[in-house]
Amino acid sequence: MFHARRSLAFVLLVSASAAVASAADPKPKPSHDHKRVLAHVLPDKADLAWTKIPWRATHWDAVIEAQRAKKPILLWAMNGHALACT
Repeated sequence: MFHARRSLAFVLLVSASAAVASAADPKPKPSHDHKRVLAHVLPDKADLAWTKIPWRATHWDAVIEAQRAKKPILLWAMNGHALACT
């Protein structure tokens, strides 16, 4: 979700700057600040922290492991397509 907001903001920023550049100059100049843009758009360590969680593929595997370790289970359930493409 956080990554999607960054991407949307980047698309809006690029399209707005292209519209302003094309209105002022018939030949817009390319931006050479690619590293700054990539640092803003690509996920950082905090965005990828969920990949360090040892997820279980099935609910039953999690139940068995949680009972042995006497720990709770986080059940992540969604209604609809994961990317909202319905």
